[in-house]
Amino acid sequence: MLLFFPALYFHPVSVFAQTNTPKYEVLTFSAAEGIPSLIKIIIGWAFKFAGVFAFAMIVFAGFEYTTSGGNTSKQKDAQERIVSVIVGIILLFAFYIILYTINPDILKSPSETAAPTPPAVTPPAVTPPDQGLPGTLVDIIKMGLPVDSGTLGTLAQGSEAYLDKTLADTLLALKDKTPAWVVTDACIDPKCQSTSEPDRQSDDCHLDGTCVDIDAVSGNYNDNIKLIKIFNEAGLNVLDEGDHLHIASPEASGYGSYQNSGCEGKTSPCSFILNGKKVYWYGAT
Repeated sequence: MLLFFPALYFHPVSVFAQTNTPKYEVLTFSAAEGIPSLIKIIIGWAFKFAGVFAFAMIVFAGFEYTTSGGNTSKQKDAQERIVSVIVGIILLFAFYIILYTINPDILKSPSETAAPTPPAVTPPAVTPPDQGLPGTLVDIIKMGLPVDSGTLGTLAQGSEAYLDKTLADTLLALKDKTPAWVVTDACIDPKCQSTSEPDRQSDDCHLDGTCVDIDAVSGNYNDNIKLIKIFNEAGLNVLDEGDHLHIASPEASGYGSYQNSGCEGKTSPCSFILNGKKVYWYGAT
């Protein structure tokens, strides 16, 4: 019985397990691991077969000894066979200890040695591209508004031209109107205040994006007159500065706004002197 237990160590399930459902072990060889994976399989099955073989040889030697009928030669052969099996089992255990000392994982099944699933890593939050300056400003270039890239205050500081979203949305609805027009100044502090037009007043409505300059693509003054009506009907106030149109949102305030011009409540167009020349405000209709 003492010799019986080593055999059970190597394959206890095959001896004691009693179940109605047969169990099968599937051999899996990992091409990614290569030779180490194959060696692991061979060693595992070698131990199992060695245990079964040792048990069978002990049983056979015992049977041979009990049926020797007093024949000393057969008894001696049986005893030598049992001793050889015991030596083999000792050597097998020694080999097991050596392998375990070198690498404990080599004797485990693939399911036992499978790499642990790494913890889920939450990707860092991605900051979306800047769509405008703080507040309600939006980049009108990204919106697809027609912009004159060669005019002061639009692309002078790079591919950025910002306006208040309410004004930008209104302009977007008018971008396909004729005559064709283009934005010539959508300057927002601090993008162009210090470099393109440093003399702007601190309360200039350009600097909060509620005012914008436009011009007819044709450069024809008569086309600008036609555009005044289009923008007035869209609810925007228009200042005709002669060489371009200054468009102000109804929410605009401060310098350059219709509300600050002294024309509010007066008959449109309302004239006043700006930089030594007569200009006209056209209030929204």
